[in-house]
Amino acid sequence: MAMMSELVEIKPSSFEEAVEKPLSVNAMVEEDDSIVRNSVWEVVPRPTEKSVVGSRWLYKVNHATYESIEKLKARFVAKGFSQVEGIDYEETFAPVARYSSIRSILALSVQMGRKIHQMDVKTTFLNGVIDDEVYIECSF
Repeated sequence: MAMMSELVEIKPSSFEEAVEKPLSVNAMVEEDDSIVRNSVWEVVPRPTEKSVVGSRWLYKVNHATYESIEKLKARFVAKGFSQVEGIDYEETFAPVARYSSIRSILALSVQMGRKIHQMDVKTTFLNGVIDDEVYIECSF
């Protein structure tokens, strides 16, 4: 029970709560630095004739072990559920690897004597190409 109360105290439930905690602020600064470093967007005046998608911060606690906390992650995300199919977008696609495909590749690699390297990619969404303009309103 003590572990659960510690998690509740660390993980903020809102932006207003997060800015009061140094651990949360550091996580948000790290995410913002990544966005700026990768030139994800440019700041423009809010267009009146275009749909604007809202945004929010999400927070997640990563654990090193059962009883220890490795770090707090913050992600700036768009509220995509406010978009309307046919108006704001035509189709959606999210490439996801199936576990059976991963197992097959691992088995084939072992059979062929190949080495396997694992990567932890923080900003994979930044690598996608979007042909349309998307306007996101920052609510902080």
